[in-house]
Amino acid sequence: MLNKGIDKLLDFMAFIAGVLLLFVTFSISYTIFSRAIGLYTPVWIVQFNEYALLWVTFLGTAWVLSRGKHVSIDLLTGRFSKEKKSWFRLFHGLLGTIVCLIFLWYGFWVTLGQYQRGIIDVQAVDVPKYLILMIIPIGFFFLVIQFVRQFFNTLKQLGHGPEKTESVDK
Repeated sequence: MLNKGIDKLLDFMAFIAGVLLLFVTFSISYTIFSRAIGLYTPVWIVQFNEYALLWVTFLGTAWVLSRGKHVSIDLLTGRFSKEKKSWFRLFHGLLGTIVCLIFLWYGFWVTLGQYQRGIIDVQAVDVPKYLILMIIPIGFFFLVIQFVRQFFNTLKQLGHGPEKTESVDK
């Protein structure tokens, strides 16, 4: 039940990332078109495209990882036996969890510091910096969840995990 809820949340985050990508595409296209015909171009478009690209990255990463569509180099692992691949995935899940926990911790404290000090990103539109950065710890939180899910799924495949668990990968 919990895994299905997480999957639905990851799907929703990926949908929002897709909407943001559409915004980036159409706003840049509008800017190019309006400059070409001599119309006014809003000064805030570049600023919000920068924010959108950051948000797209962190909204979509856990979703991509959950589907196994992340960048991987299988030159070495392609030669592994099925059992070795499982042990490598177990190590990958553990290492990914540790690294993402570190970035989650750091991102949380940086974002909180920006909020507490009232730092403003002064550009065409003044925006509190924490509103821009808060997606970083959120994204790493969901990456941690996904790496933990993959770790336990791999344990199950190796025969060391609980017998009755839901599949965490689609």
